[in-house]
Amino acid sequence: MKYFRKKIHKHMLLGISVLSIFFAFPAYAHLKWFVEPGQPTQAFTGNLVAYTSAWLLVGLTVALIGIFLDKFYPKISLTWEPKKIEPYATAIIGILIGASLLINASQGGLFSININDIGPIHVTLLMLEGFIGLSLILGLAVRQASLLLIGLWLCVLYLSNTIDVLENIWIVGAALFLFFRGRTVLRYTHEDIFYSYDITLSQAQAISFLRVFLGINLIILGFSEKIMYLHLGLHFLQEHPWNFMAHFGVTWFTDELFVFSAGAVEIILGLFLVTGWVTRLTAVVLAGFFLTPPFFMGPEELIGHIPHLAMVAAVLIFGKGASLSDVFSTLRRKWNARDSYSTPLSSTKNT
Repeated sequence: MKYFRKKIHKHMLLGISVLSIFFAFPAYAHLKWFVEPGQPTQAFTGNLVAYTSAWLLVGLTVALIGIFLDKFYPKISLTWEPKKIEPYATAIIGILIGASLLINASQGGLFSININDIGPIHVTLLMLEGFIGLSLILGLAVRQASLLLIGLWLCVLYLSNTIDVLENIWIVGAALFLFFRGRTVLRYTHEDIFYSYDITLSQAQAISFLRVFLGINLIILGFSEKIMYLHLGLHFLQEHPWNFMAHFGVTWFTDELFVFSAGAVEIILGLFLVTGWVTRLTAVVLAGFFLTPPFFMGPEELIGHIPHLAMVAAVLIFGKGASLSDVFSTLRRKWNARDSYSTPLSSTKNT
């Protein structure tokens, strides 16, 4: 009976995953990568109140299901720390993020292809992006490169369109993850600074930065590329008729509602990542969400999603990780321990 119940549970979770991927499919791609800039805006013609109310109800229902699954199937979210592969997982994430940065720099884009001209120092910033990417690939001073990456992101945030840069806020989460984990394998050299400070977090603690910032990124994209700027999605659908609801005879499901729904799905998935609900199930949905569009849009979409796929794979393997409160309390404890250790040294030196 116990074996039968476990089989039922597995089939039920598989069914939920497949359905979730199906309904997540509308949140296909980064629209700004495929829609020419300067397209005319379009007034909202649908019933915004009805759309919003319907998706709030859907979001609430999905959240309740997520809470239920987390309670009765905790392994969906719980942290799993396979010690043998932890260092290699961190190294591979760093290498893939570095490759993404290097590819974008070679194509003239900062973090993504739509940030391609921010003035006279654009070339200088591209060179810095390429240098950081190469450092992450080689494992050369990974912690220093991570700090440079955060500095580069802040610089681009100041110089470029704020929304475009916030759509790449995953950069901050990835950089924090790499900074607090460092690189112990597949590296060119040892760290040459920060070695005297204990700043290393466990995999469970560091993975929280990836999960939370990727979730925030999805929420921002749901609003900025779809709900707030529906014309981007409508122009995209004119060239790529992906509104599959019409094929099922659902004629009332307009392109406008389709784009709005895509944004709503993206926001719901982002909220699930931020809260840590059914983390692995959410990661499975996101894996399908990122892997499906390249079959229709070509390698450009896959290359652009390399870092996202790496982060999703990390969340799928290691779960939701620790809470941010636990992460910050650990960092505060390490900092206080450093202060208590350095005080006697300074007093001894004075005497």
